[in-house]
Amino acid sequence: MLGFIISFFVWAAFHSLTAAQGFKDRVAGIMGDHAYQGFYRLIYSAVSVITLLPVLYFYWQLPDRPLYSVPAPFSWGMFGLQAAGLIGLVVSVMQSGALAFVGIQQAADYFSGNDIGKQSGLGEVLVIHGLYRYMRHPLYTFSMLLLWASPVMTRNSLILVVLISAYFIVGSTIEEQRLEADFGEDYVAYKKNVGRFIPLFR
Repeated sequence: MLGFIISFFVWAAFHSLTAAQGFKDRVAGIMGDHAYQGFYRLIYSAVSVITLLPVLYFYWQLPDRPLYSVPAPFSWGMFGLQAAGLIGLVVSVMQSGALAFVGIQQAADYFSGNDIGKQSGLGEVLVIHGLYRYMRHPLYTFSMLLLWASPVMTRNSLILVVLISAYFIVGSTIEEQRLEADFGEDYVAYKKNVGRFIPLFR
């Protein structure tokens, strides 16, 4: 259990550190601005997946025990919530630019000679349309819905869900500090009218 918790916090800390603007600025200074714009997001995505592997390894090595299993027909409703969470997650990624989200578009623009900032610079424009009109972090909201609505919960899966949810809360706070620095009063006004995780239909 200790190895799993430590590996998760190491992953979360590394993930947050490499997303911080100060770290990005230092990397841009080393790589050069054009190469940074073209490849940083793709490298960031790849490293995030690779560093998650030890977390998954320790997770699957843990002894486990069931906590609850929701019977039918109630489980059908929970499966429906999970389906809604999965659909919402996919739509959120698409609305924020799916290829740019993982860094593929930026790399393609780099090799094709396109203007990376205008074509696919994720974070260059404040996205407030679609699901982002009703909640500031739909990616986190629908991920948590997908996780918490599981009709079967074990001790290990509950620990994992709690840790991920806590990371989403902390990560969204750090992310919003960066967005305020990037977009200033526009983002402050956006925060006042749109909920963080729970939709507000104003």
